[in-house]
Amino acid sequence: MKVYKQWAKVFLNCKQPTMEEVLEVLSAAENGNLEMFQRLYIQDPSRLSIRDSRGRTTAHQAAARNRINILQFITQQGGDLNAQDNVGNTPLHVAVEAETVDAIEFLLATGAKSDILNDKKQAPIHLATELDKISVLQAMARYKGKVDIQQGGEHGRTALHIAAIYDHDACARILISDFGASPRKPCDNGYYPIHDAAKNASSKTMEVFLAWSESLGCTREEMISFYDAEGNVPLHSAVHGGDIKAVELCIRSGAKISTQQHDLSTPVHLACAQGAIEIVKIMFQMQPEEKKACLASCDVQKMTPLHCAAMFDRPDIVEYLISEGADCNSIDKERRSPLLLAALRGGWKTVHTLIRLGADINIKDINKRNVLHLVVMNGGQLEQFAEEESLLQLLNEKDLTGCSPLHYASREGHIKSLENLIRLGACINLKNNNNESPLHFAARYGRYNTVKQLLDSEKGNFIINESDGVGMTPLHIASQQGHTRVVQLLLNRGALLHRDHHGRNPLHLAAMNGYTQTIELLLSVHSHLLDQLDKDGNTALHLATMENRPNVIAQLLSMKCKLLYNQSEMSAIDYAIYYKYLEAALAMVTHEDRAEEIMAMKSPKNPCVSLALIASMPRVFEAVQDKCIIKANCKQDSKLFSIKYNFICLQHMTQSEEIDEKTGEKLVAKEKSPLPALNAMVAHGRVELLAHPLSQKYLQMKWNSYGKYFHLTNLLFYCIFLGSITCFSSQLMEHEKALNFSYLNLSHMSTEQKYAERKSEILNVQMNYSMYICAMVILVFIVVNGAREVAQMLQQKYVYFFNPINLVTWCLYGATVVMVLPIFGGEIYEIQFSFASMAVFLSWCNLLLLLQRFDQVGIYVVMFLEILQTLIKVLMVFSILIIAFGLAFYILLSRGDHLSFKTIPMALIRTFSMMLGEIDFLGSYVKPYYLSNKDENTFLPFPIPAFLILGIFMVLMPILLMNLLIGLAVGDIESVRRNAQLKRLAMQVVLHTELERKLPRRWLQRVDKSEVIEYPNECKSKKGIIDFILKKWFGSPFSEDSDIVMENSEDYVMNELAKTKNKLKEISQAIETQNQFLRLIVQKMEIRTEADDVDEGVSVKVSSGHSNKWTSPKIRKKIKSVLSFSHRTNSA
Repeated sequence: MKVYKQWAKVFLNCKQPTMEEVLEVLSAAENGNLEMFQRLYIQDPSRLSIRDSRGRTTAHQAAARNRINILQFITQQGGDLNAQDNVGNTPLHVAVEAETVDAIEFLLATGAKSDILNDKKQAPIHLATELDKISVLQAMARYKGKVDIQQGGEHGRTALHIAAIYDHDACARILISDFGASPRKPCDNGYYPIHDAAKNASSKTMEVFLAWSESLGCTREEMISFYDAEGNVPLHSAVHGGDIKAVELCIRSGAKISTQQHDLSTPVHLACAQGAIEIVKIMFQMQPEEKKACLASCDVQKMTPLHCAAMFDRPDIVEYLISEGADCNSIDKERRSPLLLAALRGGWKTVHTLIRLGADINIKDINKRNVLHLVVMNGGQLEQFAEEESLLQLLNEKDLTGCSPLHYASREGHIKSLENLIRLGACINLKNNNNESPLHFAARYGRYNTVKQLLDSEKGNFIINESDGVGMTPLHIASQQGHTRVVQLLLNRGALLHRDHHGRNPLHLAAMNGYTQTIELLLSVHSHLLDQLDKDGNTALHLATMENRPNVIAQLLSMKCKLLYNQSEMSAIDYAIYYKYLEAALAMVTHEDRAEEIMAMKSPKNPCVSLALIASMPRVFEAVQDKCIIKANCKQDSKLFSIKYNFICLQHMTQSEEIDEKTGEKLVAKEKSPLPALNAMVAHGRVELLAHPLSQKYLQMKWNSYGKYFHLTNLLFYCIFLGSITCFSSQLMEHEKALNFSYLNLSHMSTEQKYAERKSEILNVQMNYSMYICAMVILVFIVVNGAREVAQMLQQKYVYFFNPINLVTWCLYGATVVMVLPIFGGEIYEIQFSFASMAVFLSWCNLLLLLQRFDQVGIYVVMFLEILQTLIKVLMVFSILIIAFGLAFYILLSRGDHLSFKTIPMALIRTFSMMLGEIDFLGSYVKPYYLSNKDENTFLPFPIPAFLILGIFMVLMPILLMNLLIGLAVGDIESVRRNAQLKRLAMQVVLHTELERKLPRRWLQRVDKSEVIEYPNECKSKKGIIDFILKKWFGSPFSEDSDIVMENSEDYVMNELAKTKNKLKEISQAIETQNQFLRLIVQKMEIRTEADDVDEGVSVKVSSGHSNKWTSPKIRKKIKSVLSFSHRTNSA
């Protein structure tokens, strides 16, 4: 009962307080009404921890209002003085924020924690410092033992860091003097408080820190020389903050303006980079003795302050530094002077200032580039420098790669710079180290207007056909990069069709890189380029194939290019097969007009294209098969709808007269195997090709032409042989008189005599003429077929013996011969009956194997054999269990006079029969156990282990193993059926091959067909009953409703891709038209932009070849089109 009351009280106290109760309690705490607060607490003690919407408790409210009486009561009742509100503030945080000193002192005195951080990572001491609460800090100082003054908040900043950031000097004094805070503790970022003070221009706080160091006997110079994590002294931080007073304070405190940080830069470097000229002047004025050292000091990159000012285009600081004695010709680590650095960074004002102040323009950087190189490279307005006569001598100077400023202007496409360089007298036929002129550069990057300006110059006609280091002219380069407009311009200006050092013309290079428009343009002007050869005998088609350019291949084939062989006697299709280029091979073998010509090509590498494709690229040959199936262009439900099957890709490999293309002489063709394509599919395991509709239709044509007749004839002869064996066996069981052993007096005979007497009566067989006739038929059949088997054995050699069917055949022939031969001697022997049973069994089983070749029934035979193979493999493994149980039963039952387990072989056989369900539990175990069978002497010598082993046997063998075998047999019947179909197809290929080897070739040519046309919707004529039976039971092995045709799941995807490509092509054409229209509008309205000063073409960085990511010509072409479009859009 007591426990019940306690739980009832708990549940009653768990109810949620109402809003009125919450406001009443918090109001009492806030107003300091102790009497009401006590009364409310007595009514419900849980009200002590009640919270408002901000998460504040009664302790928070009392601390905020400085209600000591409420805080005392809460403390007496065990209330939580460290509770945190929604933003993590404790009552001490709230008291600090409200500056309620009495509450702060009470909380610290009663043990409230002062190291709790709120959501802003602030302890109460941090909050008091940030809010500049002097009185609070003084009150907390009286309890400094309970305050961790070195505690870190956000980023590990202490209260002293916060005072330095906000320049609360009074707080800093209290923290140092009263709390004993040390300015030598860094934050997590490695900054000391004095660095934060310098960075935030907190000069008053800096003075506090410096005075503290002096009070400890430390000099100001030591304090002002503290290094942070980056190696900065406070002066660096002060310069970074940009506060002049902080800089002056640091310098007055002894900071040296020549002090270097980790990267060896001084505060002067930093001020020059930031453009703070006033700070630079103050530093030099306050420490004139350090000025010379600062001006000559270098950072890690060997840059002086003048370099920093020039790099960020600070002309006023540059002029001031030079006036103060800075060397304007000092060089950095890469041998760049301030002038070169300003030109490299595009600081044109600084460049003019330095030249005016006498900077040496002949200085070159580590790449031997002068100021004019850098000005042109970075798009400087050269007309601004035209007045500098000293620059004219730099017009034709070369850098480390041999490039002049004109080379860079041509490469970057700076039209104005190019025009000014030519006008000032720059030589346009200078060559770099690779023997390339500016025209080569302009052609490589597609600078159409640049090429035009160079050709319009005085010596333009002399450089148009100049070759570079590898023999390539500007026309070669423009064709190689696919810049069609540049190619058109060069051809119009009279560019000649030279060859490079590899013997390649511009068409070869355009074909290698896949630029179809360039190819079309070149051939429209010079059609004789189509079949020209390079030094290796390669045509444009060869080179396009080597680079896997399917669009170019299709284009060249459509333009009637010749299919030639190079010096390695390889054609284009040979290279596609050698490199396994799927797209290139598809483009050739599926071409509308030239596919047959390509498939008929022969080379030492690939004597037959079809066989090579089947072996190496089955997907390509599948496309060839698809192309050979042509559907009529009409509705599929129309009677006129037809499907044409062209077998040229499967037939053209037959024997024909070959002619040497070089000498024109006839070559002796080797004897070729029939059906080479289908045999190659079987040899290489190309199931998808063998199951293709074209392959099936081809085999069906062969079957209908002659195959079914020969196979039916063979079946007929075998049926005669089978009937003879069956008849002979039945006659063998016919006796002169019916066997009746009752007349024999066997009572006085022994068991052996009884057995011999009965066997003699069995051997008394009545022989007649029908037996002799059957024996003659059997022997003739065996002799003929035995000779055929011997021929196959000689042909196939040891492979012949790996076929189980051949072994079955020879066993059949051997058993049959032993069965029939003795009758010609007039005797009947006991062995004949044993071999007769074997002959009858094997002959009928062989009939089952022959039926594999026929539809309807053949598929089930193959399925049966497939399942049989699986079962044999499983039984071979689990025969271990049969042996284990058989031996166990032999030991346990053989001594109990059980005949079934008397010997080990009989025990194993009996165990196998028990596995099939014939356990005979009553007769073999129950009756012998109870000894109820008085007629027999059987008993169980070891009953307990016998029943135990029997129980295990019944679980493992009849239940588990038999269900496993059944599951393996029929579990995946569809897969078995599919594999059986394909295996039967492969078998048909082998059978037709063997048949065609024996048939006359002329007769085969007469019955063979090169194509078949079917009308699926045409009503078929009625056939007679014989034809119906033949079709129903022995029909074609290629059913029209067969489901083994593998659906090409990629057809739909390819069609959708083709549609998408067409749509994208239309969109790109529309965009190109709009761009042309916009350009015309811009030209008519004479609108000029900054982009007009840069010529069209590809980006230098993209096509420079430094990154493997963009080395593909196809990707470069896409990038070129995107950048060209962007440029045209911007210019519009």
